Amino acid sequence: MTHIDLPTRAQSGQKIDPRTDLATAALVVDLDGTLIHGDSLWESLAALARVDVLSALLACFALLRGRAAFKAAVAKRASISLSDVKLNEALLAFVKAEARKRPVILATAANERVAGRLAAEIGVFSDVIASDGVNNLKGARKLAAIRTWLAENNLARFDYVGDSSADRTIWREAGRVYVVAPDAKAAARIAGDISVDRRFDAPKAGPRVFLRAMRPHQWTKNTLILLPLILSHQFFDPGKVASAAIAFAAFSLCASATYLWNDILDIRADRAHPRKHKRPFAAGLISIPQGLAFSFFLIAASFALAAATLSPIVVGLLAGYIVITLTYSLYFKEKLLVDAMTLGLLYSYRIVIGGAATGILLSDWLIAFSTFFFFGLALAKRYTEIAAKGPAAGREKIAGRGYYAADREVIGALGVASSFLSILIMALYIRAPEIVELYTRPQLLWAVCVMLMYWLSRIWVLAHRGQMPDDPIVFALKDKNSMLAGLICAGAVLLAI
Repeated sequence: MTHIDLPTRAQSGQKIDPRTDLATAALVVDLDGTLIHGDSLWESLAALARVDVLSALLACFALLRGRAAFKAAVAKRASISLSDVKLNEALLAFVKAEARKRPVILATAANERVAGRLAAEIGVFSDVIASDGVNNLKGARKLAAIRTWLAENNLARFDYVGDSSADRTIWREAGRVYVVAPDAKAAARIAGDISVDRRFDAPKAGPRVFLRAMRPHQWTKNTLILLPLILSHQFFDPGKVASAAIAFAAFSLCASATYLWNDILDIRADRAHPRKHKRPFAAGLISIPQGLAFSFFLIAASFALAAATLSPIVVGLLAGYIVITLTYSLYFKEKLLVDAMTLGLLYSYRIVIGGAATGILLSDWLIAFSTFFFFGLALAKRYTEIAAKGPAAGREKIAGRGYYAADREVIGALGVASSFLSILIMALYIRAPEIVELYTRPQLLWAVCVMLMYWLSRIWVLAHRGQMPDDPIVFALKDKNSMLAGLICAGAVLLAI
């Protein structure tokens, strides 16, 4: 257990009346789940894994020496600051107000490095009581540390702010009981038979929040699984349609699990992002342990569904998708161009799964088209992120990426070239001899080329103007012109058949 020296109110120039302070109960505040929405240990470990997965794994070996040693190992390898966490603003305002009239102590099971750094940045705490590499301050141990601090500072009483039933031991000796909980019912459940004096609000992870974390709007990308079925004109085969639908469902569950992992790894970067800070993990709506448990449930459901109804090849492809996405999140995401190539590959991967699920052999034309088309869209996504920095950024590096603001023009050139190569492949396909086996009026497919030319050109123009969100696929689902172009393409294909 460690006491950390912080600037006192006397050192900061505030006047202290010893009689008033000694007669006033100290306010003791917990950190994880209380002053911050989330857990500093889990978030530090995720941040460490994001930049150095080997160091994160080595830190986990410290668990053999106990939880306190594990916290110390993570804190030593992963720095943390106030901008990295999601503060409970209402509670912080209360703490700041109380700090003007009585001692305020941060007492936490978090490691001393983490607690000391955050407390120093907040700047209102008289002292910090935190875990060291040997003692893990939880429950009775934290209470003992609080008693020691009170005795050393000639104080007899304290009020306590916590968020867990593990804090009941401390609340039983506290004067006033403050609970951080999403509602009064939850506060009563946490406090048990202890009367609650005041409740501070906390996020509630309901079903809608978990559904949002799954990103169901991204499942539209998974309709690519149906593409082999549609392009081979076998969409009237009940067996193949059923297989494609099951593959879609299984892959959607699997992909959602990887989205959860990605959001956990990117939690700090998302909090600094103008739009992504509203994601459930970044906003503190879902804790990392809850997210991990839910993701493993989704993975289990995905593999069980695929194993029960589809071929072992599809199960293997699902496992391969997990490996690729984890490698992307942990390594490729910050590699110049490799990140965009991986994103393009993951789009095409859905088509491969669709072919494996239905037993339809993919043509070289489709593979070539999808490779250039999706690589172009991935570059459009990166271009948008770079453009958001503005031309004044110059040599400034894009946070969490392998690009600089000055790379904007060359990324745009590569993206436009790749996009229009996909149109060229489509045009060559229309003139290929084997097309007569599938289409009676293949010349109508030129309408698809025209619509692709329009849509891709519009994507890049809007991206250049800064009017494109960072995902062109999501944009297309909300854009009327994009939807109209898609309907024209679908109509042209049907008429050509």
